[in-house]
Amino acid sequence: MKKRNGSVVVTSLLCFSILSCIFIGCLEIINSNLEIVNTYEIALKLRHDVKSGINLGYSKILEEVNKAIIIAKEYENQNEKYKEYFLGSNKIEFIKAIEDINIDEISLDIVNNKVYIEDNYIRLDIVSKKTEGELEKGARCSFKINLDFNQENTKNIVEKYDYKEI
Repeated sequence: MKKRNGSVVVTSLLCFSILSCIFIGCLEIINSNLEIVNTYEIALKLRHDVKSGINLGYSKILEEVNKAIIIAKEYENQNEKYKEYFLGSNKIEFIKAIEDINIDEISLDIVNNKVYIEDNYIRLDIVSKKTEGELEKGARCSFKINLDFNQENTKNIVEKYDYKEI
């Protein structure tokens, strides 16, 4: 009988140690899965935040276009004053107005501080970035501002195109 009691205890301990190894492995798998899901959710949130940063830049450009139209209409040479608002002495203030937007740690930058004319449009590229922990997301979007500002709806004056996540 003494032999049997010892073998039962050894067998029980062996079974419990195998089960505990299996449970520890399952816990590690669950923990890894939670980390993956958490990282995915953070990346998805960053993606939406970066997109909203581009939209904030778009609304700021619309605001600046409205200012430029109001200023240009006070002068006789309206088209020149309108262009000068974006490309002349006010160019730095225009760029800073967009780059100074800082909501929820979203940074907006105009690529190379470059605002230029091409095909009767004023063009610029905006990069929106946000970092959370070790994750960083960014997006780049191009905008063109129509030089013909005599339209009734100012939303037709500014157009977003070429959106890319970076």
